[in-house]
Amino acid sequence: MDDQKQTVEEQKKISFGKLAYEALPEIWSFQFITALILAVVSKIFLLAMSFVAETTGGAATTANLRPILLSWRAPVLLLLGILVVLCYIVIELLSQIYLTNDILKGHSSSIRQELFLGLRSVRRFVTPTGIFVLLYVFIAVPLTGIGFSISLTESFHIPNFIMDVMLSKRIYALGYLAVLLILVWVAYRYCFTLHAVLLDGMTPAEGRKKSAEIMKKHGRKLLIALAKLYLILAVIRIAVYLLCCYLPGIFVERYGKSLPHDQAIDIVKIIETGSASETEYAIIVYRVLSAFVILLGSYFFAVASLLCGAYFLLCFTRYYLEYTRGGSALFPERPKRKLYRYKVVSMLGSAVLIAVLSLVLGVIYDEIFVRAEPVKIIAHRTGGTLASENSIEGLYAAMDHGCYGSETDVQRTKDGYYVINHDDSFKRLTGVAKAPKDMTMAEIRKLRIRDTTGNGEVLSVVTINEMLDVIKGKEKLFIELKGKTADTRMVDDLVEIIREKDCVSDVVLISLAYNVIDYAESTYPEFETGTLFFAGIGNVAKMNCDLLIMEEEMATETRVEQIHDAGKQAIVWTVNTEDPMRSFLDSQIDGIITDEIELAERVQAELDARTEFE
Repeated sequence: MDDQKQTVEEQKKISFGKLAYEALPEIWSFQFITALILAVVSKIFLLAMSFVAETTGGAATTANLRPILLSWRAPVLLLLGILVVLCYIVIELLSQIYLTNDILKGHSSSIRQELFLGLRSVRRFVTPTGIFVLLYVFIAVPLTGIGFSISLTESFHIPNFIMDVMLSKRIYALGYLAVLLILVWVAYRYCFTLHAVLLDGMTPAEGRKKSAEIMKKHGRKLLIALAKLYLILAVIRIAVYLLCCYLPGIFVERYGKSLPHDQAIDIVKIIETGSASETEYAIIVYRVLSAFVILLGSYFFAVASLLCGAYFLLCFTRYYLEYTRGGSALFPERPKRKLYRYKVVSMLGSAVLIAVLSLVLGVIYDEIFVRAEPVKIIAHRTGGTLASENSIEGLYAAMDHGCYGSETDVQRTKDGYYVINHDDSFKRLTGVAKAPKDMTMAEIRKLRIRDTTGNGEVLSVVTINEMLDVIKGKEKLFIELKGKTADTRMVDDLVEIIREKDCVSDVVLISLAYNVIDYAESTYPEFETGTLFFAGIGNVAKMNCDLLIMEEEMATETRVEQIHDAGKQAIVWTVNTEDPMRSFLDSQIDGIITDEIELAERVQAELDARTEFE
């Protein structure tokens, strides 16, 4: 008995000591090759989805969703979307669980074998519980940050305009928090469901039950083990960042400290004359060196992050095997695979590629990083947080801060006037639970708004006529046609009012309803128009409007490039946090809509003051 116990302990020591060294190169090669396969397969499906969406004459977005849902396109897009999601789940999750299991059990493995096992296992999830498990991976894991996710949705989040509504009311905020806590509890209790289904051939319902039994018996032990593992992996990532990114960055910045920044260098002239000044030469070297340090550091950090994620999954599979089989059956020695040549070639190839890219980036720095014009800043609901929402004061505040424009919301009254209000009713701002469409202008004039900045001022409901008088010739007013009264009649009436005020060049008509904007653009081409949407597929640049106003997740480089190629503008809404704001203000986006004007000003000033390395 003692000899058997000693053998088990030796097996565990060998496994823990050599697990990373022996297994991670194999996992890395698997991830690299399957990532290429996934890129090709998913691209084919996405192209098919775009083709179907563009048969509408434009794209399928949340702005024109209703006619698409009532056509043949809806089931086709749904089917293609499901296939895309399954591709990611099979390649990035299911097949990798099989791979880690084979590694831990000492079995031989191959990419084809693991992919086949992952693909074949999909049929086990064609049950109500199985579908819930896959939906949880697809949607819930990115929201909670707990569990195994796929790269397709790892950055998924609830759009800001929806979060603003949820957080504006305590009951909604508490409900959202309760849902998150439930999802976290589900992630904890049923964390081994996938492993039970894949490695023990259980149904999803049986796997869920098995996971609950394991967590009841070993939950505390697992939490301690995972906490230690998280800490170790975090230390590794921090160490890699310090050694490969931060410290080399300090060295490069010291080298370029005495050099002038943002100095334009005529590379063509230097090539023609064959000579450059000492300062120009030093700046070019600084830029090339900056690019090399950044690219090489980012490469090492990305590899470390991927390997840490792979190692975490490997350890998680190990915990499952320990809890279900016991130590004596685990971790036999595996025949070593000769991956050293592959590792050396891949590392040398990566270094050469990074060196070439660094040389190119450093030489053509001015063509890549210098913008002709800054990104336009547009104040959300007239003045963002600088003044009460949708107020005249907000317009003045936006103008005082040099904003390109202000966005506001217009609705029609019962007797045909146009007033400014965001919500379906006046309840939140005035306490009166009536919609503008159910009240006359005389009734609305009696309402008093509580200033949303909390300064205690009492304001009146503003009309679109009053706003036009303020902004004429001073800033752009983005007028969102809002609510149930957003129709062609509203377009006609607003066009008449705007023409009477001689403000055609001072406004942009925008809406979440594409049919309304399509009518405005077709009927009144002299007006600028824009479509708001927070999800979509296809080439949105084909939509009949001048501006495409997207939620943050939609504003990819490819989509922005499509929009610009069509001679249109790309705007992002609503950008209120620092990291996304920094990213978009440093991109090819034409403008951002934000509540945080002062934050945008600070971030823009920091971006303008950057060195070449930064």
